[in-house]
Amino acid sequence: MTNQIFNSKLSNRRKILIGLVITLLTLNLLQLYLNSDDTTRLQERVQSKNVELALTYTKLDSISSELNKQIQILKLLNEETESLQKVKENLEKEKRELRSNQLLEEYRYNEIRKKVSMYEELLAQKDKKITSLKHVNDSLISENFHLKEEKTSLTSKINNLKNHQGELEKELHKAKRLIAFDIHTLGGDKKGNFTRGNKFKMKKTDQIIVQFKVSKNEVVEAGNKQVFLCLVDPDGATIYNPNNTTRFFKLEDNGENIFYTSNTSFEYKNDEKIVQVIYDKKNLMTKGDYSAQLYCDGYFIGKTTFNIY
Repeated sequence: MTNQIFNSKLSNRRKILIGLVITLLTLNLLQLYLNSDDTTRLQERVQSKNVELALTYTKLDSISSELNKQIQILKLLNEETESLQKVKENLEKEKRELRSNQLLEEYRYNEIRKKVSMYEELLAQKDKKITSLKHVNDSLISENFHLKEEKTSLTSKINNLKNHQGELEKELHKAKRLIAFDIHTLGGDKKGNFTRGNKFKMKKTDQIIVQFKVSKNEVVEAGNKQVFLCLVDPDGATIYNPNNTTRFFKLEDNGENIFYTSNTSFEYKNDEKIVQVIYDKKNLMTKGDYSAQLYCDGYFIGKTTFNIY
């Protein structure tokens, strides 16, 4: 009886001990599970944070590249870039902070992450400004192109006006010249007889008179005028030394000295007038065709021809 009771108590103790062991094992397993779950969650959290850090760094790097482009464009447009340079420097500093400190404090990381949207907004604003500046710049380029075209056109018009003015001045210069018309030659003998025509006998001709009219011209300055007669012989030479003297006048157009045969003066009052120039044939004229050319005020005013036979 005693043995039965003792065995029964021993059996109950074993049961209690086994149950306690099982309970402890269960608790240990549960604790291990819980610890394993916390570790996994911690690892997942760390991994998630690393991904967020990487994404934030990538965004900052992209924003930095865009900022650099905007700075270059604004420089080309001669715009102020100092403020953007400071933003870019600060952004690069935050990039280095993210890259070098994987255990960045939560509040600092959140500060940097919040700035991403601010940087993106700044980029959008600068993009709008650059677009506007490009439109203005394109407009200025177009306006400048049109101004150059207008300048070229205006320069062309001015040149045309100058040419026209030059032509007008030439025409006015010509208008200031007297013109000889109704030009005739007369041959005179020793008795004072004169024959009008264009052929004269050499032996009976001692004088050659060139007679002409000058037209009325209000543009020509009135006053004493001098007319020069150039008799050109059949060989093309001017008879310029009938009195064994050398005489010449100067052309207004080019300053050339022109030898002349004879000359005379008359008073011009801006009206039509008859003028004559006389050549006393002291030197024997040879047979042939002659040209009588007339000049006044340094300009050619007319000519006629005659023949000595």
